Amino acid sequence: MRGFFSQKARRRPAPPPAPVAAPAVRRDRRARGVALIIAVISITVLTVVATEFAYNTRVDLQLAANQRDEVRAFYMARSGIALGRLLLRFQRQVDQTPIPNLGNMLQQLTGGAPAGGTPSAAPSSLNIQLWKLARVDCHMLKGMVNSDASAEGAPAQDSNFQMDDGETPDPSAPPIRRSFGGFEGCFLADIHDEEEKLNVHRLSSLATDALPTAARMMDLFGDKRFEFLFDREDSNKVRVTPQDVVIALKDWVDEDEVQSAINLADPVNPFASGFADEGMHYDRFDPRYEAKNARFDSLDELYRVHGVTDRFMAAFRDRLTVYPDINSRPNINTDDPMMMYMAILSVADQTKPDPRLQDPVFIQEIITQIRTARMFSFMGMSVADFVNIVASAGVPINPSVNPSVNQNAANNNRLVGDKSQTFTIKSVGEAGSVQKTLTAVVRLDDTLGRLLYWREE
Repeated sequence: MRGFFSQKARRRPAPPPAPVAAPAVRRDRRARGVALIIAVISITVLTVVATEFAYNTRVDLQLAANQRDEVRAFYMARSGIALGRLLLRFQRQVDQTPIPNLGNMLQQLTGGAPAGGTPSAAPSSLNIQLWKLARVDCHMLKGMVNSDASAEGAPAQDSNFQMDDGETPDPSAPPIRRSFGGFEGCFLADIHDEEEKLNVHRLSSLATDALPTAARMMDLFGDKRFEFLFDREDSNKVRVTPQDVVIALKDWVDEDEVQSAINLADPVNPFASGFADEGMHYDRFDPRYEAKNARFDSLDELYRVHGVTDRFMAAFRDRLTVYPDINSRPNINTDDPMMMYMAILSVADQTKPDPRLQDPVFIQEIITQIRTARMFSFMGMSVADFVNIVASAGVPINPSVNPSVNQNAANNNRLVGDKSQTFTIKSVGEAGSVQKTLTAVVRLDDTLGRLLYWREE
């Protein structure tokens, strides 16, 4: 037994030690983790680069498309300007063509008297305003241009497009539509008469022009509907009156450097030279500037005149002009009730003031009679017809425009007229999502009109 217990204890043999990895194997395992991180980062960077490249490509493509559409829209707008000038060329031909007296025919069409039973003078001539009658847009151009294409997609060729020298087309033959190629987009041109407004430059003309112009400006600026424009100071802490604005406008275009004084009771010299410096109102600005003492180049230049603010221009921008000739007369054929009221005051006798001319109800009755006599908005009337309607209301008429006193009053007076030579054409061209606006002021002549002002927006 002792021998049995004295035997040595048996131990389980220890497992053999694990093989130690070589240094190269350990480096391979670490390299696998770094490669995975590099791959993820590379994919992320490539994704960002590809996304940025795709975005830049789309942006560049859109910019190129916008530039293409901008060019198209620009020439669409120019097409509207060109068609407007062509229409005004026809207007000049109509104005120079004598039209017979159609007063009896118009009275028969209207039943012999206007509505209400009040007799009024029938128009002695038809003063057709084509620029109000026609709509100048791309649909007018499509009616003048043949944009059909052949089966292969090429523009249709017109055998009569080129004419031999000396060849005269047959006027009795129907007009031939010529192909100028197809186009995308559209345009719309609006034409406005500049001579139905008050011409600021007439303030520096002779007394026969300066006095009625100054009087009408005083009536316009001093109307009760515009009193709020002069009841407070502007952003420059300046408060003016209608008389101050009229004097400032005159001093801006006259040749002297002395502030003027206005006296509407003086028919010889309504603007007398004062003693103050006309530039004193502009010394408070930084930088300082002086009155121009020359013609206005554009209507926006009025902002530089003392007393002219944003609110002033919002109220009178469509009633003032600087583009017509200094000898042009305000046109009575206007749709603006305020300018029609100014025309009524112009033909009234200032030496025999009629208090009813300050009554809005009485003025509205005269305006209604004038519109009834015109029948349509695109039909104007002569100065004699206009004066007869005002006289039929019992208003004393200025002898210089009264046909019963002066037989040549319609043509020789310096107060009002019935024909215009200066127009504004505003054309908006559109192609894709781009719009281009062009504004041109033209004065009619023997061609397509003399360009006085051009603006691109």
